[in-house]
Amino acid sequence: MNGTNPSPRRVLRVGALLALGAAIIALAPNANGSQSRQEDLVFRRVHVSSATDYWFSGVPAQGRLFQGTNGGGNLGVYDLARDHFEVLRADSTEFLLYALISPDGSRLAAFWATFPRDGTDSQNQLRVIARDGTGERTLVSEPGPFWLSPLAWTPDGKSIIAQQRSSGMAALGGLELVQVSMDDGARRVITRFDVQALPALSASPDGRYAAYGIAVDDTGARDIHAVDLADGRTWPLVAGNGEDKLMGWQPDGSAVFFYSNRELGWGIWRLAVENGRPAGEPELVRGDVWDMAPRGFSGDQFFYVVNRAAAQIRTATVDVASGSLLTPPTLIRPPSEGWSRDPAWSPDGNYLAFLDYPAGEGWDANHARLGIRSVHTGETRFLPFPFPPPAQLHWGPESESIRVLGNRDGVRGLHRLDLRTGAVDLLRELPNRLDAGGFAFSPDGRSYYFHRDRSELWAADIATGRERLVARVDGINRSIGVSPDGETLMVMTGGHVKENAIVLIPAAGGEPREIWRGEGILTGGPFLHMTPDNRYVLAGEFLPPAGIWRFSVDGSEEPVQIVEDEAPRGFRMSADGRRIAYWDWPDAEGQTETWVIEGLAGWKPDH
Repeated sequence: MNGTNPSPRRVLRVGALLALGAAIIALAPNANGSQSRQEDLVFRRVHVSSATDYWFSGVPAQGRLFQGTNGGGNLGVYDLARDHFEVLRADSTEFLLYALISPDGSRLAAFWATFPRDGTDSQNQLRVIARDGTGERTLVSEPGPFWLSPLAWTPDGKSIIAQQRSSGMAALGGLELVQVSMDDGARRVITRFDVQALPALSASPDGRYAAYGIAVDDTGARDIHAVDLADGRTWPLVAGNGEDKLMGWQPDGSAVFFYSNRELGWGIWRLAVENGRPAGEPELVRGDVWDMAPRGFSGDQFFYVVNRAAAQIRTATVDVASGSLLTPPTLIRPPSEGWSRDPAWSPDGNYLAFLDYPAGEGWDANHARLGIRSVHTGETRFLPFPFPPPAQLHWGPESESIRVLGNRDGVRGLHRLDLRTGAVDLLRELPNRLDAGGFAFSPDGRSYYFHRDRSELWAADIATGRERLVARVDGINRSIGVSPDGETLMVMTGGHVKENAIVLIPAAGGEPREIWRGEGILTGGPFLHMTPDNRYVLAGEFLPPAGIWRFSVDGSEEPVQIVEDEAPRGFRMSADGRRIAYWDWPDAEGQTETWVIEGLAGWKPDH
């Protein structure tokens, strides 16, 4: 955390650590004129991530058990008391998307994406499994694209509340909030929302209501609303200036806590609630609390996460011919201002577009701002970005718009975001099975390229939708590059430690030509760019040996690693071939910290 949060090295009473800050706040009345008893709260760090950790998230069970996964998408449980992660379910044909452990720690609800080896269609499935890995049952199974992410267990442990979404839901709104029985998987629709995702939800202790966060406009700013779980009626709980993030219900059901920047800086607030409705004005519990990513109450402890490091965009200037950097990779702004990803250079090279997320926001952030940074002045302006993740940025050929491959109002397709007016137009609806990783525009912006089944490279006209087979190339590994003149396409084939190749294909159609084949590098689906003189191809590789590599188009030179010891994701090169940009994923060591607040469960105002 930034600011004056408690020391991360030991338990300290907040009043002792912040005597001056507490005194200042004590002199200032809160929203209803009462005074906050900040000295009753104890902040304690309970876990720091390390390079060997599996990541875990959500509300823990019994104050110590977290559901989690590893890089392979396998389900497991981390026991905080034993500092031990146990894998419960591992299968190379499946990938864990979401999981929730029940409040008593006996079961987990998990949502999986499956990839059958026999070539049959994938199924997305909600399953329930016992804490010891036994008794697994499939409750819901739907062919993709289908999304069912668990949000909360009901207090009685008999069902979960989840948000579900499918490609056919455009006419119904963005998503459905459903209650799923853990006995037989029966789903009951509670209500529908015209948003793409709910950032947080917490069921009331009596099981009658749920509080949830919801984006109120295109900027992604959140308010907190409530829903009656029986009849689906909704109403606002917390609204107003600033950002309000749901923390959870007070364990006795008397209030909802939330994290907000409504007064000067970020702090913890409490709203008294009766029968699911506001019973007064919000009260400041503790001010000057920074970088909190709330998780929720487990017993009488409140858990939250601090993200000490997050993705950041770096830029550098290069001399491709000599294979060297002219300036080292440099952050585009201080990490304290937030985290960023997905850079894209404008065709004239004067601007860098990127997605920006608030400081303290976790990797599950569901909204972003669009940043437009001037190369010459370093100034950045921010615009609303009305697309949920994942969304892919491409500049329009005139440098006055951004083309977005993503979802908007339930429609997946190519959209045009006008940078002058903020208007969004749908250019072309796309099939949900189109691989976003294997997609590229022609330089004139009139067509796009994609692949099918990793074996066919296609071109499509945006205006008419007419498709044309460009070439057959076995083993395409997602990313497609287009030369600056639009005449050549680039793909990598293989995607394994052995048998990797960079292949060039005439955009008008013709025989593919390998310019490099080798082992040990380019195993993770690199991002490919050709220099304006058509002499070299640059590839960004984020798996070891990570870095940015140069390959000669005529195959006469050995590969040269221009950038070393970096993990360049979303690698982009400017049209003049002089600048590069990418975002990197920070090392796991010390990246996140898990904290608890003691005393918050029983907190009452002094009035």
